[in-house]
Amino acid sequence: MSQGNYISVNGSFVPATDYRISLNESDDFLFSVKIRSVRSAFPFFGESLKMIKLNFLLFNQVYPELTESDGAELKRQMERTLTKNKQFMGSILTIRFWGSEQKVNYSIQSEKLESINYQLNTNGLYVAVFPEIKKAAGSLSNSAPGSELYWKLAEIHLKGSSFDQFMILNTEDLIVEAIRSNIYLIKRNTVFGASVQQGAFADITKPMMLTIFEQLKLSYSENDGITMQNLLDADEILLVNAISGIQWVVGFEGKRYFNNVIRKINDLFVRSLTN
Repeated sequence: MSQGNYISVNGSFVPATDYRISLNESDDFLFSVKIRSVRSAFPFFGESLKMIKLNFLLFNQVYPELTESDGAELKRQMERTLTKNKQFMGSILTIRFWGSEQKVNYSIQSEKLESINYQLNTNGLYVAVFPEIKKAAGSLSNSAPGSELYWKLAEIHLKGSSFDQFMILNTEDLIVEAIRSNIYLIKRNTVFGASVQQGAFADITKPMMLTIFEQLKLSYSENDGITMQNLLDADEILLVNAISGIQWVVGFEGKRYFNNVIRKINDLFVRSLTN
């Protein structure tokens, strides 16, 4: 990925090489979100907007003008940022919010992707369980603000490992998610997932995934949770989020996995977003 040459700060462009995070932006940082662009479209924009509004409620902030009229101004500023950086195909936009002088401020940064559309990874991911910190289920555990600390700690440990992804345990030793992604296991004609009651992060792709499972006549269950033995017994494993799309897991410990059903799921996922 290559970062854009300009960053939008409250609607004004600043050269990326000159931009410095101010003390106010650092001390009063609220949250950030990432939104993917595919050509002129923003998949999951409506779902992302709902998440932004929810985060403002959590941080006791008034919605800025960006979120009014179904996010028309936010979308316009995102489009301006892509145009300014000449990134018209596939990109990721990072929107950061912070409070200052009793108002919400924002910045928008874009990064160009090598692939325009969502693509299933050719080489599967090798995953492991992150045992250092266990995630407790609570009122915020299904949200990004309530999950971010666990993800950051796992990412730090991942850098020094030989794995592509870590899976996160809850306090009951059930696997609830991967870093910034939901996890699904496929065993015969059933898909197994983790529930928010178990502490799982609810990615904005989940409603679409449930629809896709139904279209493929796959039953879905998350009542019993996911154990490490379930991973070893699974036929296929996939990780999903709104930025990377569907990612195929090829290996966990000594087990190797297929991607026959995952390819069908990915085809419906991409088709649903491009039609």
